[in-house]
Amino acid sequence: KPMSNANTTAALNDALAALTSSLVQYSGECGPWTQSDDDTESAALELFRRRQQLQVARLIELLGDRGATVELGRFPTEYTDLHFVSLESLYPRLIANQQAIIETLKNSAATCREDATADGLLADAIAEEERTLEDLGTLTAD
Repeated sequence: KPMSNANTTAALNDALAALTSSLVQYSGECGPWTQSDDDTESAALELFRRRQQLQVARLIELLGDRGATVELGRFPTEYTDLHFVSLESLYPRLIANQQAIIETLKNSAATCREDATADGLLADAIAEEERTLEDLGTLTAD
């Protein structure tokens, strides 16, 4: 197994931090938001969370296999202001956060071009996060 270089490790940890500190993850930990929220929306959010957690698990596994340090992200303090808001009011923030995550993942992928395993994993993560972004757009349109 190739030992990862410091740049690749840092890039993978950047990706990991973005995913683990996401608003999607936060919303799962402190939901339900308001009782009025539609079950379909809560179910969708749960799906986004699981989708993200799968990518997180894969990144952690790769870093672990390589004997690299794993650095998880922390939720930004401004998230604590978001309790008891409706999902409706949360969508613009969820969408903005997803866009930021995708941006981070793409930057990480650019750093990992030479590393086929890391590159492939990040490509999958980007595809999954783009799916979530698209799905959020669909939910907002309803």
